Amino acid sequence: MSEAAEAARQARPARPARPARPRVVVVSSAWGTNSGERAAAIRSVAGALALGAEVSVVSLDDRSKLAPARPRHYVDGIFSVHSASAPPPRSGVSTVLRAALGRQPEGMSTLPEVAERGLIAAEARPSGEALRLLGEAAPDVVVLAGAETLWIANSLPLGTGRPRVVVLPLRGDDPLLASTAFDSLGPVSDAVGAFSDSELALLLASAGRAGRSGLLHRLHVPLPVNRSAAEAGMAGMASFGSYLLLVSGWPEDDRAGTPLPHELLREYAGGVSVAEVRHGRWVVTDSERRHIVAWAPSRMNVWRLMARAIATIDVRPPGPIGREAIESMLFGTPVVVPAGSVAAEHAAAANGGLWYSNPGDLLDSVRYLAGHERERQLLGRSGRKWAEDEAGRSGRFVEEVSRMAYGERRTS
Repeated sequence: MSEAAEAARQARPARPARPARPRVVVVSSAWGTNSGERAAAIRSVAGALALGAEVSVVSLDDRSKLAPARPRHYVDGIFSVHSASAPPPRSGVSTVLRAALGRQPEGMSTLPEVAERGLIAAEARPSGEALRLLGEAAPDVVVLAGAETLWIANSLPLGTGRPRVVVLPLRGDDPLLASTAFDSLGPVSDAVGAFSDSELALLLASAGRAGRSGLLHRLHVPLPVNRSAAEAGMAGMASFGSYLLLVSGWPEDDRAGTPLPHELLREYAGGVSVAEVRHGRWVVTDSERRHIVAWAPSRMNVWRLMARAIATIDVRPPGPIGREAIESMLFGTPVVVPAGSVAAEHAAAANGGLWYSNPGDLLDSVRYLAGHERERQLLGRSGRKWAEDEAGRSGRFVEEVSRMAYGERRTS
């Protein structure tokens, strides 16, 4: 290089250093071991954050039951995952207490405050190892996903070095969200995310008492479906003709409902076939045959079934985002879902399905949808239009998550 060229190179202004990407740690219970709604919501949030940040995961694991034994640190796609030993979940305790103590009408809890706090504590999975991993990561933002992780909000050190704390309760329409037991989250959280209008309304009561209604953020999870791949339907279904899709379980998902007899459903639906997605083997029946589905259970195969079904009937306990309801409506297939659930909220907002309070309601809904093709098509078109706007805009979701994660830092 000539002296003139070297002088020109040295005179050129230095390229400014790229700003460091924020460090975000997502704390979740048993990352990667569940394929249900909560897992989908958490992974979606983590993925949105990864577009502009270095995202790692701390997974609260009962390591005695991991088979094969999971390494302490591994890579899951774009996420660096650290496994932290934690006591096993005690969700059964919560279920028994709720059943014993009951609920008041209109979604308000009947439990005394001490019992409410006990229920929250029963779901927590405290882990000293998780706190150590958070300290080593020195994140700018900590996302606490699920009731099992909320204890961390009160365990992080106070002061200027404290990371921004984002809480995702993921409790759907659980009345416990409006209880005074959640008031303590206000002072120790910078943002709280709600995945439905029901969850947002319940959280507003607690946030209002804390004088911090501005910390709440409504998130609209994008749920893209592969319409072109699902268009042909699932192999082996053609000979069964028209069918209802019954969802009573899902592999690796701890939610399971009581399956309805296929004979009863066929009777109310005028003799159409029934395809059931459940734990273990999937099964399809008509009046003469019972076919065990040989294909591996997968989200793609659920979409193939949804795309050609008369209706999707969900008999599982409600989830926090109503995933299958939204996906079914994206295919223009009406839904029949439990009343008072997030899925029912979606069905009502979309005019894309019906909801039931008891088995009789469910069967009446099935009979109506099977016997009124024009009305069924109207529900399908309306549901699809709403679902495309609700769950088809990933750019909006990224903006919502970014505002939640990087909003004004608390100064007090």
